[in-house]
Amino acid sequence: MPVLAAYIGYSGVSVALEKPDGSFDFQRFPYSYSRELFSSVCDENGFYTQVLEGIAKENKAKLADFDLLMTGFVNFPLPDLDIKLMADVRDLLSKHEENFPVLVDEVTVLTKDVVLSQVPIEFLTKNEHFANISIYPQLITRDYNDQVSLDGLIIDKVKKAGTSLTSDKPVLFTGDRFARRDFEPVFKYSLALDLFSNPGYYYVKIDKNNATLLSQLIKEYNPNINVDTSKVIEEVGTFAIVPGDTEVLLSTVLDTGQFFDIEKNSVFAVPLDNSIITKLSVKNKSIGNLEGGVVGGTLGLLFDTREERHQLISDIKIMNAFMREIEEAVKGI
Repeated sequence: MPVLAAYIGYSGVSVALEKPDGSFDFQRFPYSYSRELFSSVCDENGFYTQVLEGIAKENKAKLADFDLLMTGFVNFPLPDLDIKLMADVRDLLSKHEENFPVLVDEVTVLTKDVVLSQVPIEFLTKNEHFANISIYPQLITRDYNDQVSLDGLIIDKVKKAGTSLTSDKPVLFTGDRFARRDFEPVFKYSLALDLFSNPGYYYVKIDKNNATLLSQLIKEYNPNINVDTSKVIEEVGTFAIVPGDTEVLLSTVLDTGQFFDIEKNSVFAVPLDNSIITKLSVKNKSIGNLEGGVVGGTLGLLFDTREERHQLISDIKIMNAFMREIEEAVKGI
């Protein structure tokens, strides 16, 4: 039978459905169990049974037509569901080898090595929106201040724990914080940038479909099934975290190169054509000299020369410049 893999996240359900040709369709539904709302009517078992049956119906099928696989933040077992495989989220992340995955939602940051959980957000502030989102986690935050405040809680949690995101592999951000829709795309990129604390060069991807977890779950069930996630994972580009004044030389086989200076405490994006090999040479007092090839993406090559790594929004001038850079990059897609 075809496979339906489901990830139960903080604010929704992400699924991968196998199609007749063997490919997979990735979908997300903003349905999340809330005890405050539903405990008098149903438990998690009944709620997610109805959700998954509805997802199958939405795709003109029956849930019984699929081999059901599940992972996520839910109290297993779910006796009303015929689940062929249940897997732990952290176990799936630890087995993913292509990238360095970082799962982020409003209450958890999870990597292969670290689990960080937050106090439920309703206890952290009397902000009305925070109280609402703790009961209705699928809500889209439509206020600028509320969004940066929510992201600030995540950033503070990571930094207070002394957790550093460093890897020679591409850093891939996944989880419901990156899967749910923002009213402004800039906030996903600013959160990703702010989560880095150590100087260095990082190739960044964003998984807006939780496809990384779902594909690994399917692989655990049947290693012979090939799941192509290349079309649903965004190649964001290279983040260059280089504190202080920086000298940059970019060159390709088609030109003699571009030389420019980037002042300290700024954010600057350079578009790159990935069909052409680009060589990067950088001089920076904090991290020394660097030479090598560089790969772009949605944002190309993004330089961050801030000397103090506070949340971007803490400096309105830098944040406004960053937003302009993102808007220009996104327009070009």
